[in-house]
Amino acid sequence: MARTLGEVIASVPAERSAKIAAAQRQKLIEEEQKLTVIAKKRQLEEAKRVMEFDRNLIAIAVIIAALPIIAALAWMLTALAAGGQ
Repeated sequence: MARTLGEVIASVPAERSAKIAAAQRQKLIEEEQKLTVIAKKRQLEEAKRVMEFDRNLIAIAVIIAALPIIAALAWMLTALAAGGQ
């Protein structure tokens, strides 16, 4: 279908606007993807910090649980050493 020169000239601004809008949409999509990556990275870093904190809490709990056992063993060894004399 052949278009007249007037139709071609009239359609140029609309086509240009459509191209600009498409470029802007693409730019927004790229920015949104970057923000998503940044948010996921922050979330991963936060999860790592939480895991490290949990490991520290577990270590503290193990030490607290082990202290009475160690004290009891030391008391028993002292009693055995004193009883053997």
